[in-house]
Amino acid sequence: MKKIGMLVLFVSALFMISVAGVQAAEKITTAGSNTVRAVVAGAAQAFKKTHPDVSFVVGGGGTPKAFEGLMAGEIDLGQMSRPLKEKDMKKIPDLMAFTIAMDGIAVLVNSDNPVTAITKEQIQDIYTGKITNWKEIGGNDAPIILISKGEGRSTTELFLKYFGMEAEGVGEEPQRMMVHKKKGDSAFGTAKAQMIIKTKAALGFLSTKKNAIIYVSLGPAQKLAEKSGRVRLLDLDGIPATIENVSNEIYPLRRPLNVITKGQPQGSVKEFIDFMLSEEGQNIVESLDFIKVAAR
Repeated sequence: MKKIGMLVLFVSALFMISVAGVQAAEKITTAGSNTVRAVVAGAAQAFKKTHPDVSFVVGGGGTPKAFEGLMAGEIDLGQMSRPLKEKDMKKIPDLMAFTIAMDGIAVLVNSDNPVTAITKEQIQDIYTGKITNWKEIGGNDAPIILISKGEGRSTTELFLKYFGMEAEGVGEEPQRMMVHKKKGDSAFGTAKAQMIIKTKAALGFLSTKKNAIIYVSLGPAQKLAEKSGRVRLLDLDGIPATIENVSNEIYPLRRPLNVITKGQPQGSVKEFIDFMLSEEGQNIVESLDFIKVAAR
């Protein structure tokens, strides 16, 4: 009887340890900007080495998905690739934003295109259809192929805001395109831009299309330009599009990469945000070709 009693106690202890282990396990679910997703995913992999009981579900879908997920209570952490706005606080009054990196938006052409620099006015005229051939700005005698990041994307939103334009989608999937106009104009231009949402896909398209123009995240663009030589980042209003110039706040087309929470982050979510802002976390940011913020 004594042995049976000890066995029961032993089994009970194992059960309690098992239950405690299950209770200790946590899951952090994220969604939102695909640009920020790369940083979150890289940081999550490193964070798990010292927090093995924390698992991650890292999703994308664009910045609007961050707000949808937080409001619905479906995610713990949102990914937002733009500054916080007043309208965001109206949606979620207790919204908290943490800048984990900086990024620039580069305008690129194929390396076979002799154009090396562009101005704000030229971008407006190209995307609204006033300039349709590269020869009009010193390039080859060839029609310009327009590429946009697509509707509802933070990259598109920043691009449009900086260049003083508006855009709308036309046509049906999978052939849906975008048309543009300068703010204040009554009608959209007739030039249609093909939508390629993912940065890697847009850069791949540009590598094979010598008459295309695109705008994407600066870090991956600079890396591909240096590695392959098949694409070129254009100087914007006389300022080279480089990571250094974004970091020094010289290059004008730049943005913060944020993670957002509903209310003050707690527990493992707070620890994870602190990790992304630590020296180790910021080294991950740099390894992914984004720009560090001050580590804390």
